[in-house]
Amino acid sequence: MEKKLYILAELDEETQTQIKGIENIISENGLTGQQTKDIPYHITINSFSSNYENELIKMIEDIKTKTRKFSVSFSSLGLFGLKVLFLNPDVNINLVDLFNYTKGKNLHEDDFLSAHTTLLIDESENIIKILPKITEKFQRISGIIKYISLYEFFPTRFIKRIELNSP
Repeated sequence: MEKKLYILAELDEETQTQIKGIENIISENGLTGQQTKDIPYHITINSFSSNYENELIKMIEDIKTKTRKFSVSFSSLGLFGLKVLFLNPDVNINLVDLFNYTKGKNLHEDDFLSAHTTLLIDESENIIKILPKITEKFQRISGIIKYISLYEFFPTRFIKRIELNSP
């Protein structure tokens, strides 16, 4: 698998804790999944070739000067087929602005934003098994995008994180 760089919008600590509650339901039911577990919950903003690391470090530093912490809410769950279960963020102009800013630098490869926060990547029978248990307890989650970070996948390599300024 080709390595790629990703700009992520990371959620604040309180929201991380709320989402961990959903993760606990998953693990209490004996599922572990294939999702990346050693990074904070986030919304992926854009992906890039691994050739652009220096440019992307500069880009996220520039984002700090243009973007403040902002609210985000998740009022529903979503599925990519029956292999990926995720939190679906409500439409948010700040996420769209971040995507457009990173897209506008002409380093990206994809031309779409499919904002989501992955909860579980697994076999379809496991997604079907856990979905009712999560939906039964799911309540709207409101949080803050507090950090912008740069990671390389796979294997996972943390590169840089910046904390956004308060509004």
